[in-house]
Amino acid sequence: MKLQQLRYLCTIVDESFSITKAAAKLHTSQPGISKQLRLLEEELNTRLLLRRRNRATGLTAGGDAILPTARRILKEAETLKQILADEGDPDKGQIVIATTHVHARYTLLPILKQFRSRYPRISIHLVQGSPSEIAYRVSTAEADIGLGTTTLDRSPGLISIPCFRLPHCVITPPGHPLLKQRRPTLGAIARYPFITTGPGTRLSNLVAERFASYGLHPDIVMRAPDIEVIKTYVEAGFGIAVIPTIAAHSSSEADVKAIDASHIFEPAIASAILQDDTATRPYIRDLIELLVPRRGSRRTIRQVTSANCLAVR
Repeated sequence: MKLQQLRYLCTIVDESFSITKAAAKLHTSQPGISKQLRLLEEELNTRLLLRRRNRATGLTAGGDAILPTARRILKEAETLKQILADEGDPDKGQIVIATTHVHARYTLLPILKQFRSRYPRISIHLVQGSPSEIAYRVSTAEADIGLGTTTLDRSPGLISIPCFRLPHCVITPPGHPLLKQRRPTLGAIARYPFITTGPGTRLSNLVAERFASYGLHPDIVMRAPDIEVIKTYVEAGFGIAVIPTIAAHSSSEADVKAIDASHIFEPAIASAILQDDTATRPYIRDLIELLVPRRGSRRTIRQVTSANCLAVR
């Protein structure tokens, strides 16, 4: 088995199973790729690609099973090169972080400012995705670390380190009747038009499950792709919304008002997602220390990212 064969397999998948496009991307010939893939299938004693009239159309069950490991092997091979490069210049390199929109926009910003001050020559690559995509990218080593509310039930080989709690709030336009209530009830919130994210997202599920547990059916007037869009339409008066409190406070959202909803909605637990058997480079370990508060801490992200309590002691 050769790394080149695994690279061919992964590139074919990335190029929508077009061997022609894969060959162009890898600067090689189409017959050469096809030959190496057949040799890999012979060595593994299983078909990896579904074919129709000599065209690849998808992965077999076997191909789907080995693809994450193939990606991980290729990434680890690159990591070996990086480790050797780090020996000569330990303060230079790259870190790939898979995370969600909220973490990329809000929670990581103060942490990465501190990281950047320590390692100005480390290139930071943020990859945004859903919780399942975060876990997949870490499991295949496409990302060095993940940050999100990812559950790992179907992601063997990963560990989750709780970092901080993300409480929620209700946001409204200025002058909204709910602003007169210090601790509005769920019933009071349900009386108004509601904006949330798409079906199946963590925030949408949180809202739906909480309302359903009380037999309430809010009038959902809009589903938006992300929290930034939600805030825009709340400000315009389309409705109210529940979002992480960290995302509610920004100088650019002066016309959106926040009401604490921690008495109604459970906080999300943000965790660092890592492979459980991979030695990390020093600067990745330092980033993890910046992310993780003291063991047993119940601090929020705002407390964790303050200058005097950010790093693990």
